[in-house]
Amino acid sequence: MSKGATVYKGKSGQWAFVLHRITGFLVFLFLLLHIVDVSTLNDPHVYNQIHQLYGNIFLRLFEVGLLFALLFHALNGLRVIMIDFWPGVIKNEKGVFNFMLSLAIVLTIIGGWFIVKPFFLGAH
Repeated sequence: MSKGATVYKGKSGQWAFVLHRITGFLVFLFLLLHIVDVSTLNDPHVYNQIHQLYGNIFLRLFEVGLLFALLFHALNGLRVIMIDFWPGVIKNEKGVFNFMLSLAIVLTIIGGWFIVKPFFLGAH
């Protein structure tokens, strides 16, 4: 192997590995944000201000991104379990990854509609 070469060839399993780590970190950040959010319950004024900020379209779009991160991370975790417990699945690992990614995207689009719907209906 030449100097500076990498063993990563950009196959689906490697992308799943990288995206799983990234989405896991994003889920962790979401949990930290949620803990801070819930900790303001003792002060209704601060709690209401925070939730008014969450109604912002940019944060709603961020929530759609978080939804994708949660769905991808969960579905990829199931894919890893399938590969661990049923090694024969790995023969079609790329197909399983593509199905899981497609399902995460479709579910994100459906869930994302409900997250941003108030802005389309004028009820934000």
